[in-house]
Amino acid sequence: FAGTAHGREATEKQLWGVESVSYERSRKLLRETEAAVRLLGSSGGALDFSGLDTVAVESAINCVSGGSVIKGQEAMAVVSLMLFVESLQVTIRAAMKQDEDSHNLLLPLTETILDAVVSKLLVKSIQDVIDDDGSVKDTASPELRRYRDQVQALESRLCQLMDKLIRNADNEASLSEVSIVNGRCCIKITGDKSSSFDGLLLSSGSDAGSMIEPIIAVPLNDELQGARALVVRAELEALSKLTDKILLELDNIQILMQETVTLDKVTARARYSIAYDGTLPDLYLPNIEHGIVNAAKDEPASTTSSAQLTKRPWKLFIPNAYHPLLLQQHQENLRRTKKDVASATAEIRRRRIYGQDIAEEDQLASELDFMKIRVSELERNHPIPVDFMIAEETTVLVITGPNTGGKTISLKTVGLASLMAKIGNWNNEVEILSLF
Repeated sequence: FAGTAHGREATEKQLWGVESVSYERSRKLLRETEAAVRLLGSSGGALDFSGLDTVAVESAINCVSGGSVIKGQEAMAVVSLMLFVESLQVTIRAAMKQDEDSHNLLLPLTETILDAVVSKLLVKSIQDVIDDDGSVKDTASPELRRYRDQVQALESRLCQLMDKLIRNADNEASLSEVSIVNGRCCIKITGDKSSSFDGLLLSSGSDAGSMIEPIIAVPLNDELQGARALVVRAELEALSKLTDKILLELDNIQILMQETVTLDKVTARARYSIAYDGTLPDLYLPNIEHGIVNAAKDEPASTTSSAQLTKRPWKLFIPNAYHPLLLQQHQENLRRTKKDVASATAEIRRRRIYGQDIAEEDQLASELDFMKIRVSELERNHPIPVDFMIAEETTVLVITGPNTGGKTISLKTVGLASLMAKIGNWNNEVEILSLF
């Protein structure tokens, strides 16, 4: 659910560090997730991190800080980051103005990124020099434009010369086409006869033919090579000047990068929570606080009402809990089968429009009916949730039953729900009042 490579890496790192997370840290992580859920609800599109190339941004930071010249694509990745943060700041401020509750909830999560400085001047400087594809623009410097014009003129003259040589050849069957060898324009000869012009043999082979650089083209090729070297030097000078400007804003760029990755990590937890219809867990430390959770959405199978259940302190109160991997597998299977139904329906419609192969259409229709039945079965056979209510005075819980996997799944559900809550994840249809 993370949008960037660094966001995924940070999320995985947090998962492996669950044992060192304190009670206070867990509460903070859960508040962050709650804030991100709120922000996604008001402006989900603004939190799409998938368009950011954080690997290229990191490479740009290392390159500039190490004294090297930045590459065009790295510079554009920095521009994308800055423009994204600028747009995000506008979205967050709008969300915080909705009401005081939104302001208080979002402020701890977004305060740092709201304070981050986005240099519009640097963005313009990069965009003036680098094109969207990462190449250096002709307008980067007058010298670059002049050298590129020279290259274009020389290439045109060489093409005309080669075309003339081929057309004037005594044996046209022995000549093939104009080719480039190590940046030099030459003629590829595929026949057995020798060429009708003097030239230098650059390469040869029985299958590939012979690459001949006409003597008359040597001065132009030499001049072209020199012009191309001047273009490379002019591009390097433009990128070097741009690197100096980025170096002045390097600290701010590093902050933007760090805060964006942090927000991507938090948003990943929020997206997961929304995707699986999670509920904000409530953690407490025994003998310190005895908060009371709301009644579960579905009352547990018991003669005691939910209101009565929540009036007493619990070590663990998890009604309607799903094993997250079972729920994920079920949703993926259902989504994939519905997609197959849509594809088969579209194919049948296309065949009817163009009158194609009625026999195959009947087979597709039969397969479509089977897919629809499969969708109905998946919708009916939803994973079964488990209710866990362990009273505060309980010290031992014994689970018995046949060896069909139910006991193991139930225990793993509790373990995963607790670990997920500890690192700030909402849980699948679960409300927790849990021993930390």
